[in-house]
Amino acid sequence: MATTPSHAVLRCIALTSLIVGCLMGLHAPQARATEPLLQTVVIESVRASIGTDTLTIFLRTASPLAQYQRPEKTPTGWLLRFPSASCTQTVVDSSARTEKVRCSIEQIRTFAVLRIATTLRDTLIVRRLGANELALLCVRRIAAPQAAVMQEPASSVATGGRWSLDVIVIDAGHGGKDVGAEGVNGAFEKDVTLAIARKLRDALRKELPMTKVVMTRETDEFIELYRRTEIANDAGGKLFMSIHCNSMPSKPHPAHGCETYILRPGRNDDAARVAQRENASVRFESSTKQYQTMTEDQIIVATMAQRSFVRFSESLASSIQSEVTGSCPLADRGVSQAGFFVLVGASMPNVLVETGFLSNTGDAQYLASPKGQSAISTALAKAISRYARDYQRTLNR
Repeated sequence: MATTPSHAVLRCIALTSLIVGCLMGLHAPQARATEPLLQTVVIESVRASIGTDTLTIFLRTASPLAQYQRPEKTPTGWLLRFPSASCTQTVVDSSARTEKVRCSIEQIRTFAVLRIATTLRDTLIVRRLGANELALLCVRRIAAPQAAVMQEPASSVATGGRWSLDVIVIDAGHGGKDVGAEGVNGAFEKDVTLAIARKLRDALRKELPMTKVVMTRETDEFIELYRRTEIANDAGGKLFMSIHCNSMPSKPHPAHGCETYILRPGRNDDAARVAQRENASVRFESSTKQYQTMTEDQIIVATMAQRSFVRFSESLASSIQSEVTGSCPLADRGVSQAGFFVLVGASMPNVLVETGFLSNTGDAQYLASPKGQSAISTALAKAISRYARDYQRTLNR
């Protein structure tokens, strides 16, 4: 009678067969399909753009950057890892090695590791500027410390504290060889804006005597667009207002009224037209290289950098429209948004005011008259005063 092998014997036979089979190549593991390896990307440059409460790091690669890991907060700033990337320390520009920010990058196995040492550690926003470039925005949260608020007299909107509205910067659009728009009556935009800006300066000194008023230009001179916000930032400005006059390609034209802009990509063709006309001032500058990369993505990055105070810009814009159209014979065209180069570098709430249309017979006559300029400047001063009171109440909450 045949006997049935025990389970132990069967397992032993199976194991022996497996070993023999492997030795004979009969049971060699099947080769896995080769997974495509990520192509190593070379990091070409790391540079920085520094504002009062913002820091933007631009990282550029030689080929499309496929991936990066989630940013990590460190005791000194931020850390980002880039898989399948190569780098050298020489790619870090001098702009990213200053007293306010110190970037370093090193190769760790197959990773490029970027370290950003900065005091701006509240928020880091990463955005692509195309396939080969990243923008890393380090933002300080705008919130007044309670202790600082308690130390400021409630009766004053400007006492020189860090959060007080102690410096206002007024920018008279165009100037010098850049005349801006020419009105149906022959008035130049550069002259109208300077006249209004001077009157506004004088009005603010009466309305807000404890506030310092800085002018980007007080004479008929040409100032580059990027220099205007540099002046504001260097002065420690807490508010930036750029004054302009609108115009249509054909004259006379029925379009009329006042409108105020904040910095964001334009939502409609009209806003894009206005921004294009005002941005055309760069043609008078000795070099336009810094504007060549000012794409819509760059405008978005600038907007993100200003997001901590955009609500203040919106508040001021609304006050301007209310005061100007309420006291001047100018139609209310509302608050809009567009990518104005002159606002991009501001490290403070900012607006651009198109006071009226020089291509419109009625608006042009009013804008060129001393009476109209005085009325507009008075309305702008009241709008800023209202904004200052609202701003102070926000600090005291």
